[in-house]
Amino acid sequence: GGYECSRAAVMALFTSDGLGFGKSKKDKSQESELSALPMAVGCVSPFAVALVWFYGKTLSHGGPSYALRTHTLIVAASQIVVGWILRMFEQCLDAVEDDEDYDNGVCSLRSVDNVKTMSQVLLFTLFVFQSAYVQLLYAQHWAFISSVLTAEEGSRLFAPIAGLGSIGSTLAAGSVSILVERSGLIGLMYMAGISYIFSALLANMAFSTAKSNGFEPSSMSKSEKNEEPQPQSSSSDGKGAYAPVNSGTKDSPSSPSTNATIPCLKKNNIFQQAYSLFNRVPVLGALFVEVIISQCLSSLVNYIYLYKLKVAITDDSLRAGWSGKFYAWINGVSGIFQFFIIPLLLKHCEAHRIWLFMPSLMMICTLYQFGTYKTSELFGASASFFCIKTMEYSLRGAANEMLYVSLDYESRYLGKKVITLIAGKFGKSVMAVALAVSVVYYGDNDNLMWYLLATATIFTCLWMFSSVRLHSLIDASSKR
Repeated sequence: GGYECSRAAVMALFTSDGLGFGKSKKDKSQESELSALPMAVGCVSPFAVALVWFYGKTLSHGGPSYALRTHTLIVAASQIVVGWILRMFEQCLDAVEDDEDYDNGVCSLRSVDNVKTMSQVLLFTLFVFQSAYVQLLYAQHWAFISSVLTAEEGSRLFAPIAGLGSIGSTLAAGSVSILVERSGLIGLMYMAGISYIFSALLANMAFSTAKSNGFEPSSMSKSEKNEEPQPQSSSSDGKGAYAPVNSGTKDSPSSPSTNATIPCLKKNNIFQQAYSLFNRVPVLGALFVEVIISQCLSSLVNYIYLYKLKVAITDDSLRAGWSGKFYAWINGVSGIFQFFIIPLLLKHCEAHRIWLFMPSLMMICTLYQFGTYKTSELFGASASFFCIKTMEYSLRGAANEMLYVSLDYESRYLGKKVITLIAGKFGKSVMAVALAVSVVYYGDNDNLMWYLLATATIFTCLWMFSSVRLHSLIDASSKR
């Protein structure tokens, strides 16, 4: 819920004509600076690399509970503090443009351009920060769930748990337009910060409950500890596996002091650890490539959607409200998938079949948008974006968690973070840099949209090829 409020507020402010990168309120003939959006997305990947390093430090220092609590509170503080600063910038801009006397400590320069530049830098930084951090928090929550459930329990509970999350996101996104009217865009940021604080408190309670009942996440399951002198299981034979590593048991209790025994924390360089892990579990390497390609496509589809949305709805508050309702529909449909469709699918077919379905469905949407982009306006872009986001929130989540729950602690807590943060953000960043260059080179050229949609079609095909390879590896390892 907090992220839905924050996403709507930050995106609307980022593209706004006041504090953000839209046209100047005084000079409407000024060109919009929306090329900053792909540049911001491009900066997410380098920041995510630093974030993975920082996460490794917090994980080794205090364990999963400490890491999740620390990072959640950092995000909460960023929303509240940045919101407060942006509020001062907004008041300053309004006073300067209305030729009123106002001084809140940042208006001494009495220059709209200077204040707007500072607000743009702040929004750019917040966008990068938020885009990287949301994936880290999401991955940490699911890593905890994967650790306290067995593979059999996960097949029954992952979809309903994700469905409950979608219900919360749907309610939050659906209320954005109402909240914007009452508290404004910056008020949404305050609400997001408060939500993150409550999330940190609830996460701390969850870890405390797991510890008191003897199933707190640890580096080694009970069965693995009992079999430690024996040869390693199939997941550690150098070939990787999709079969359960934990032999149906939950992780045993641990404390921060046991982190020295965690395999992924024995070395100093987290990237060397990830390289070694991918060699040991090739399925994770294939997933790494699949995520990069799919996120390249997702970033491209997202940009096309935002470009069309900015053209269709020019008012910042109306655009934030429309976007909130749109995401409410995405979350609502994702909830239907998670509660009803995915459990039904898992009863009749294996989870890894989902990897083949997702690019196939996206191919239909991309080809439709490519064929109708001159006449469909916002509908074609919205349909493609709706499709890929719904799959990311529901189908991909179920397929990912069914894969991770069958792997060991290192795969869940290190491999998952590396794939989520580095692969996901690297894919978005590569496409963002290409988009920034294209926007600068082509400008408002009518052929730009044709090139973008042709590129989307190519990446959809690449996604299909990488998904087929991943599916083959999972299928082969599950039969061993």
